[in-house]
Amino acid sequence: MKKRKSPVFHSRKRGTALRSFFVTLLGSAAIAVLGAGIWQLLDPVEYQPPLAPLTASALAASKSDQPDQTDPPEEKDTPPPDSSSGSQDPASSGDPPEDGGDDQKSGDPQVAEGEWLASEYFDDALFVGDSITEGIKLYDVMSNVTVLASTGVNLDSLYTKNAITLEDGSKVPILEATKHQKPGKIYLMMGVNSLLSDEDSFRASYSRVVDTLVEQHPNAILYIQSILPVTADYEQRSNAVADNAKIDRYNEVLKELAAEKNVYYLNVAEVFKDADGCLPNSASPKDGIHFGSSWYRTWFDYLRTHGA
Repeated sequence: MKKRKSPVFHSRKRGTALRSFFVTLLGSAAIAVLGAGIWQLLDPVEYQPPLAPLTASALAASKSDQPDQTDPPEEKDTPPPDSSSGSQDPASSGDPPEDGGDDQKSGDPQVAEGEWLASEYFDDALFVGDSITEGIKLYDVMSNVTVLASTGVNLDSLYTKNAITLEDGSKVPILEATKHQKPGKIYLMMGVNSLLSDEDSFRASYSRVVDTLVEQHPNAILYIQSILPVTADYEQRSNAVADNAKIDRYNEVLKELAAEKNVYYLNVAEVFKDADGCLPNSASPKDGIHFGSSWYRTWFDYLRTHGA
């Protein structure tokens, strides 16, 4: 007579099999999630344009009440640029590209709002500037651009400070490094470190930089970007380099210079201003000048609706 198997034994075998099945299932799911996360880091998903057209005022309003606690790179005060550095003979900059908007054709250098540009438009873009431009490398907003920038540089030290490391390991100034690039577009932005000189010296020094870039890359589209505002709290500091009234005056100089040089002017500052014409205190609670990732997104959203 056959011995009857215990039902407890069968129950244990079924329980073990079920546990093995669920462990395998959970392991497969974890591997899939991890793989998707790594792929996102290697190949960030292209973010899509807003459903409704973004105007400058809408962008500013959407950011003015949002705190941004990201620690910005530290800005260094530098001595005023030597006004004699702007005495270089200006190079001919040629006419603006023929694909510019009606404003450019009528003599206004400021780029008007247009259609949303695909990320590929910036594949050949070169960004030149100081610590604010350098911050582009900290945030994965538009990683396909080339950035040549350094903390603390001004219009003079763009030529003298060895800030960029070349492939052979040597270090050269920013405007020496730009010679090795082949950009289709150049975005130039200099901040408060360049406001320590008077307006005439500022114009001469900025003109020299524009002439250098145009001479190096005569077929590239050159955008002069406005100086960005500072917070109201920064304006009250005893060591403040400039207030927003001065920044506005110098931006008018830049717009006039863009018209003179037949290049484009981008009024990026308009989407960074609150109702009082300042960078919101919440955007830069630490130093009143620099800002975090959400404001870099605001910056690039503006550029993507203001292309020549």
